[in-house]
Amino acid sequence: MKKCLCSFVIFSMLTARRNIHHYQKNGLSHIEVWSNKNNRKYHLIDNNLRPVPLLHVFNEKHFEENLLPTQSITYDNGQKMIAPQKINQLIEFLFTEINKKNKEYRDFTILKKSGFVRHKKCGLLILKFKNYPFILKLFMEPPKSFVNPYDKGFEVTNFFIAGGALRHTLGFTRIETLNYVQKAIQKSDKWRSRISLPRKWFWLPKDPVWLHIKTYNLGQKKEDSITMPSIYGVIADELQKDPDKETDYNELMEFSQFLEHRIDPHTKNFFIEKKTGKIALIDTELFPLILGFNEKIDPQNTHIEWYTHLASKYIKEKMGTLKNLRIKRQHDIKHYYLQ
Repeated sequence: MKKCLCSFVIFSMLTARRNIHHYQKNGLSHIEVWSNKNNRKYHLIDNNLRPVPLLHVFNEKHFEENLLPTQSITYDNGQKMIAPQKINQLIEFLFTEINKKNKEYRDFTILKKSGFVRHKKCGLLILKFKNYPFILKLFMEPPKSFVNPYDKGFEVTNFFIAGGALRHTLGFTRIETLNYVQKAIQKSDKWRSRISLPRKWFWLPKDPVWLHIKTYNLGQKKEDSITMPSIYGVIADELQKDPDKETDYNELMEFSQFLEHRIDPHTKNFFIEKKTGKIALIDTELFPLILGFNEKIDPQNTHIEWYTHLASKYIKEKMGTLKNLRIKRQHDIKHYYLQ
């Protein structure tokens, strides 16, 4: 789905308002960003800015409650343990390698780096621990990079164009959505024994950098603000894929329907787990946020219907929305999936 939207990127980037020198114009939505380590302020003014991804996704209490535990973590069905200090040590050393702009890392294997800009040390880097069954999704955005959502590849650019979603803030939705899925399947006779979910935790560096974001003419207030981590991680269990079995398209769509399409039914988000034969859900990003669905998504029965619906939404947002409606959505904070 994400790739099929790329044909609209050039058009959208040309029509987007990105000149930061006009940020003081009265009535225009814009943001300024700085950190607790550097007071220099960076600005972004853009028609694609929206209040929900910026102001209503990060929840400090939820984040702290789901940080990596201070006690040892079990794995391999409880047969082995790893101390959180060891995990912290491995990731902190990883940062020394990232700061040197290394292409490979001693303790980690790169799984995906398409949204990571190595020479700027920003974006999303997805890695596998080499000696432990865990996955690390590492989010890095200094203020200068945060205000430039167009320099990290087509996928990240599409997120911002489609719904004002920022890759950095989308990561904060992963554990809350996981918790929702866990509760939902426990109430379902059909899905309770059919779905396998990994454990997930947030991770913060020993000396965290905090982004301070101030918004103007965005949401319900003329001015608003939020503070969030500049660097954080999401650590998850590594579930093993059965190479001899494939997921069923219809079953994935049915499961997405069951969750009111909180999860994208794309096959890359699922596989059959080797140990249990269950459907493993590995990506728990809140999907409606990506395409700017503030309202409940109508049930879609097939993958063709699903992607047709998404493409129609994208085209409508970028090519069929009147100026007054574009302005209105920059102030709309109602969101069905974020209560």
